[in-house]
Amino acid sequence: MASLKGRRPRRLSPEERKSLTHGDFWIPEEERDVYRRALQALHNAAVPFVIAGAYAIYEHTGIYRQTKDLDLFFEPSAVVSAARALRVAGFVTKLEDLHWLAKATIGERFVDLIYGMGNGVAFIDEGWFRYSRSGVLAATPVRIAPPEELIWHRLFISERHRHDMADILHLLLCLGDTLDWERLVDRVGPHWPLLLAQLQMFSYVYPGYRTNVPAWVIERLIEQARADISRDEQETDLTRGPLISRFSFAIDVREWGFSDPRGDLVRQARNHPAIRAIAAADVWDERTDDRAEPRDEAQVL
Repeated sequence: MASLKGRRPRRLSPEERKSLTHGDFWIPEEERDVYRRALQALHNAAVPFVIAGAYAIYEHTGIYRQTKDLDLFFEPSAVVSAARALRVAGFVTKLEDLHWLAKATIGERFVDLIYGMGNGVAFIDEGWFRYSRSGVLAATPVRIAPPEELIWHRLFISERHRHDMADILHLLLCLGDTLDWERLVDRVGPHWPLLLAQLQMFSYVYPGYRTNVPAWVIERLIEQARADISRDEQETDLTRGPLISRFSFAIDVREWGFSDPRGDLVRQARNHPAIRAIAAADVWDERTDDRAEPRDEAQVL
């Protein structure tokens, strides 16, 4: 991306967006063939999905980084149909983590079928599709996940080995003046301190672009912070740390006696009817034991 000094970040040109699709540089040929096979299988079966992960970040910001897989986001109700279509196309399907993650592999190449958040906070829902944008990947028409949902999703990824702050800040830098801020604030809901923290970080990292974030957003979140300060908190033994990093806050739960909401959220997610239907389906060549330790999103995305 060219120098931004004194002006707004430039938008990607049509040719740059085209390179996401057809350029050998962006996707090695072997990977591109596997991805095209998966995408075409899903299209042929009329299974709705959106592209997220590194490819969505590239589409929105122009930042390219190599990735080992392709992240496809589905509503839970579409996962079984997706797995069935991929099996027919020659993929091996695996139910990796019941409440949010499955995989489809060919040799060493694979695509992730993601239908929820690893911490159990939410499932992928219709909004990811309604506000998505068109794109082309591996010579196949696709829908690209909306930036607001990408920001919301990444607020919860804060592991020692994987932190998505840079993705969030780059999305704010490149698209902050066009975001649907009302929808983003509504999406974040009770987890608003995570958004406020990232907006403060954005102001620190890019002091010349503070106007990318509307003043009313900061004012609303600061008002919520003021109200939070005066609230008499009774849950002194609670930590929300595992919602953003299970690894880093494991000591709080296992040794220091804190309770955390993650376990209950994951259990509730795994007992949701749509998730039980995924578990009961006959489309899985392999599956991880439902009792196994859930995986973190930072290990996957």
